[in-house]
Amino acid sequence: MPGSTHIKFKRKGAFMGGIGLDEAQSRIKLSNNDHYSFHDLHADGRRRIHLKIKWTGYSSLTYEIPLDGYDGRVDLQTVARRVSRACVHYLQANVIPVVWDRVVLHHLEEVQYGVWQPMLSMR
Repeated sequence: MPGSTHIKFKRKGAFMGGIGLDEAQSRIKLSNNDHYSFHDLHADGRRRIHLKIKWTGYSSLTYEIPLDGYDGRVDLQTVARRVSRACVHYLQANVIPVVWDRVVLHHLEEVQYGVWQPMLSMR
């Protein structure tokens, strides 16, 4: 069973974890795509989670991310795509001088119940 505080992103068949924001938006196949339930992500009654994005030296922003799934399982590829879009919006809105397609999403970490923070790095 997955841990309740980390949601990991890894391309199907890849050795290393993490996916580029550009890859997430191109609908790549992910390992354990239906491994998590709505309950695991502490989704609210509308099947949404909150995503708090921070970048060193910039103010944080919080986004609502709707979750899709079937049989009580979350479609992780859809989560990755929506998280990626929110991250790109955050980078552009704050005029952060990075090339967003070089940013890697490693995992989501729960910072409060139902509030998740993406762990990002540059490649």
